[in-house]
Amino acid sequence: MRLSRSFAWSLLPLTVVLAAAGYQPGSPAAPAAVADFTQGIITTRVSLPGNPYDKLLNRIDPAKGNIKGQMEQLAASLTMAEKMQLQAAAENSSPAMTIGALMLPRKGTLYCRGKEVRATTDALTYHLENYFNNATNKGLLRIASQSAPQNVNYTYDAASVERTWQSIVVTTTDYTLRPTTETELVAGYPSQKTTYTIKPGADTTPSDVPGQLPNKPVALDVWTSKQIPQSLNFAHPVYVNEAHGITRLVVYFDKERKQQMRYEFTNVQVKPVTDQDLKISTTAPVLDYAKDAAQIGLKTMALMFGGGPQGPGNFDE
Repeated sequence: MRLSRSFAWSLLPLTVVLAAAGYQPGSPAAPAAVADFTQGIITTRVSLPGNPYDKLLNRIDPAKGNIKGQMEQLAASLTMAEKMQLQAAAENSSPAMTIGALMLPRKGTLYCRGKEVRATTDALTYHLENYFNNATNKGLLRIASQSAPQNVNYTYDAASVERTWQSIVVTTTDYTLRPTTETELVAGYPSQKTTYTIKPGADTTPSDVPGQLPNKPVALDVWTSKQIPQSLNFAHPVYVNEAHGITRLVVYFDKERKQQMRYEFTNVQVKPVTDQDLKISTTAPVLDYAKDAAQIGLKTMALMFGGGPQGPGNFDE
């Protein structure tokens, strides 16, 4: 099952695997040496700066359960003026970005040990866990509804899912790459910024749907660290061929750079990771993506849209 490229980044499972994290501004002075990261726990966070629902939905905590009740309490706490402001802001925003605010997970955790990584995260409608072994290029993914006894479990290999998961591919054919000397400490790791700007004439044709985003982002700012393994980039919905691990990623979808998605590490703990930390407990059936891609796509879409709030109308009642 294929999704439109403008929506895929906010809907496909792997958007949540390594989705986004906060940073701490670094000093322009040369930072102290940091050892290469090989094992530990990385926490992440995603945000959509400028999105009218972004800060509001940060007040919902999936870990507390009863998300529907939390949504109702949040809606009830809004004044009429606040509701009108949200409605007016949403009307001037891309529908894809509004859906993204509702569907994207806010926080994630990566358990890393050598070439193995397990990512876990919660969105308003679903809980997701993903294990990937870079030595074998094989993985296991589980996505479960937050509000119903529904889940999807499947094994996969990198080759079978590459074209589907990498919904936006950034290449030097379409983008001008410019390394910079700008550096920051992102979660304690020195990171260097590279900019990507779409070339004149590259395909940025918007969808026929009014307010929809172009097929390709107009620009990206990417921070990478030599101390973070490049293998942790495998699951990005936006594929950027960087030699080192991406610690921060800002995607700009419009020329004014108002429609954007921000991904960053928030914290990195260097500590032992156990077999249990890397384990995913699944329930039957466990599907095979290479054989069951269409079934997996249908079940995942139904789970993600059926497991919680359906859209911004929840705030306007």
